[in-house]
Amino acid sequence: KPLSWPIDDATAGIAQVFPSMRTDIVSDRRDQPQRLVIDTKFTGVLGRGWYREQSLRAGYVYQLYAYLRSQVGRGDPWADQASGLLLHPAIKGDFDESVMIQGHRMRFATVDLKCSHQQIRERLLQLVEGC
Repeated sequence: KPLSWPIDDATAGIAQVFPSMRTDIVSDRRDQPQRLVIDTKFTGVLGRGWYREQSLRAGYVYQLYAYLRSQVGRGDPWADQASGLLLHPAIKGDFDESVMIQGHRMRFATVDLKCSHQQIRERLLQLVEGC
């Protein structure tokens, strides 16, 4: 789903070079303003950090944050309450961590693609329901 940047002022040529925002999945509840923005990656969830052996990939965290925060206050109560899930394949074991930042739950999790389709489905449902 494409998201729009809340741009107030721009130079003439910026539209040709400014990056767009496009999520993989957006799931809205119908009965209450609750949205889950899911972005998938096909790399390991952890990389090497500046001062540590393992760290969440900063660019992916910033991306998910931009998806959530850039939509707030624009008349969409689902966006104001949105959570985000960054989903990676399990490479070196399972991973499932989350943080609340400025009222938005951000979850970083893996799914083992070597499992049966039923196990993958159950894991995905568990992750979505947990958000």
